[in-house]
Amino acid sequence: MGLGLNYTPDKVYDVIIIGAGPAGSTAAIYTARAGLSTLVLFRAEADGALGVTQQIENYPGVPGPVSGYELLKIMREQAKSFGAEFVRGKVIASDLKGEIKKVFTIDGREFQGKTVIISSGAMERANKFKGEEEFLGRGVSYCGVCDAAFFKDKPVVVIGEDDYALEEAEFIARFSNKIYLVVPSSRIKAPEEEIEQIESLENVEILLRHRVVEIVGNQLVEGVKLKDLNKMEEKTLNVDGVFIFLGGTKPSVEFLMGQVEMTEGDCIVVNEEMMTSVPGVFAAGDVLCTNIKQAVIAAADGCKAALAVDKFVNKKAKITSQW
Repeated sequence: MGLGLNYTPDKVYDVIIIGAGPAGSTAAIYTARAGLSTLVLFRAEADGALGVTQQIENYPGVPGPVSGYELLKIMREQAKSFGAEFVRGKVIASDLKGEIKKVFTIDGREFQGKTVIISSGAMERANKFKGEEEFLGRGVSYCGVCDAAFFKDKPVVVIGEDDYALEEAEFIARFSNKIYLVVPSSRIKAPEEEIEQIESLENVEILLRHRVVEIVGNQLVEGVKLKDLNKMEEKTLNVDGVFIFLGGTKPSVEFLMGQVEMTEGDCIVVNEEMMTSVPGVFAAGDVLCTNIKQAVIAAADGCKAALAVDKFVNKKAKITSQW
């Protein structure tokens, strides 16, 4: 799965960038090129709104059509060429108040940095399924790497429709004897090679256009009620576990735990240099809830944040432009 487990836990990076969409990847290009040690934490290869966009034709300098995933790969490779490190890991917690910032991923790793750029996008779910909170930790999980082994030789449901869900489902399939991959829409929003890979697994059954009605059970999960949107019929799958990897439209900021100033809609507040209310913590992209959601605008935010990080780390009197 490319979890990026080869990291140095005691290393203090100049900057940790959370999110590898256009804002985070652009920021990494600029910070790495400025000679700052740069770590980018990302949830999935085709992460974020751009990663699941089928066709881009208006990104400056990149003649289309090109998929959002392909455009992201170009950005990330450019950042890597300047020395930026990209590590896969879903961030779930942080400690930002000290001089050295700490970021924690769902698989138990800790990363340290002098500064942080929050570019985690806006794909958090606003609504939960009936029974989801009730059975959290009792059959409901948000992490395949953490919990798949508990479902060895047992049937489970995996709910999702992007490459993050596919990567997690592929890992869970090493343990579970049967996976029902429940996809709410009519197609899986992932690179074709990843779709072909999941389709090749004998213990995975893909259910397109199926919506979760309720997660049911007694003390533990015992099943999932679904609605087949093709036949407009309901059915129940008897399973022991439910893994949820769905996105939404809310800013993905739960890991901040209220440490930076935000609006009532969980949009991060920044100054003209993209710094949050916490010194050394910056933000860029869709977490700012910019009215116009375009990759080029998110990339510009990332550039501004990166130049401000360079000023902060190197204690410059003013922002220095790069060419």
